[in-house]
Amino acid sequence: MTSIADREREAAARRLLERLRQRVVLSEGVGILQTWHLCGQQEARDDLRAVHGRTGQNTEATRMIAAVDADADGRADPDGSWD
Repeated sequence: MTSIADREREAAARRLLERLRQRVVLSEGVGILQTWHLCGQQEARDDLRAVHGRTGQNTEATRMIAAVDADADGRADPDGSWD
């Protein structure tokens, strides 16, 4: 039987993991914009937020990641042959 404290800790851990996932997605999206626009990290982050807002920036970052992944050539990945 799990206690209320255990459930609260688990819920907090799940919130933390989700927030971490969102940060990773946003960071990867910023990196993609840096490459596409030949700009610095802060400029890319500001552009993403200005165009899509705080709530939409993760959605746009996820979309960009999917587009880059779809265009990626798996044979060009130097880590691809390690499996």
